[in-house]
Amino acid sequence: MFWKIAQLTETQAPSDFAPAGRFVLQRHTDAQGEHLDLRLEAEGHLRGWRIDAVALAPGAWATEKPPHPMRWLDASSSPCIDSGEYAVERWTRDGGALLLRGTGSSTRVVMTPAPELPVSAARAIAEALHTAKAAPEDAARLIADGLAARSRATERLCGLARELDGEAFEERVWRRTLAGLALDEIHAQLRAFELRFDVKYPPLPVSRPEAEGASRAGEAMAIARE
Repeated sequence: MFWKIAQLTETQAPSDFAPAGRFVLQRHTDAQGEHLDLRLEAEGHLRGWRIDAVALAPGAWATEKPPHPMRWLDASSSPCIDSGEYAVERWTRDGGALLLRGTGSSTRVVMTPAPELPVSAARAIAEALHTAKAAPEDAARLIADGLAARSRATERLCGLARELDGEAFEERVWRRTLAGLALDEIHAQLRAFELRFDVKYPPLPVSRPEAEGASRAGEAMAIARE
């Protein structure tokens, strides 16, 4: 399950602080890059999150980790960023808050569950990447590129249509229709408007034949004199 750090606040542990167990915050590097591991002691094992950041900060995404052996609290090759005791201030299926009382200060960490992709959507993305022979790590960039291309094509179509049809152009209807089309289908609709635009406003020729006249004759005489 994916989580997100919603808030991070340095605070003072209350006088009635009741620790639920020990915690450790470690820096680790794996095949996916540098990240933080927040591990909490819980019922004879460690639970926690892989935090995709080099420092705890609001907005960082975290992946819930499977249970780990207790020895990771003390005997890990990963550098320890902080350690101490933690308390659960509140926790529900909609998220919660932890109070980490570390070696130097206490920090309140508020976490919320991040929206997850439906299985069907994740499978469709994986299949599209496989078809395109693209790496999984390129998925975000390719999706962003696709959204930008759709936006540009939609804006161009609406601009041409407003010029061609004026008030008769029902922009809201068209935008809703285009939102349900594939990019190739949007381009087909755009091409139809471009053809209409070229008929109404014929493009100027790339080059024009030079007119024969006195100026041309004068150039010829100048060349002959040389």
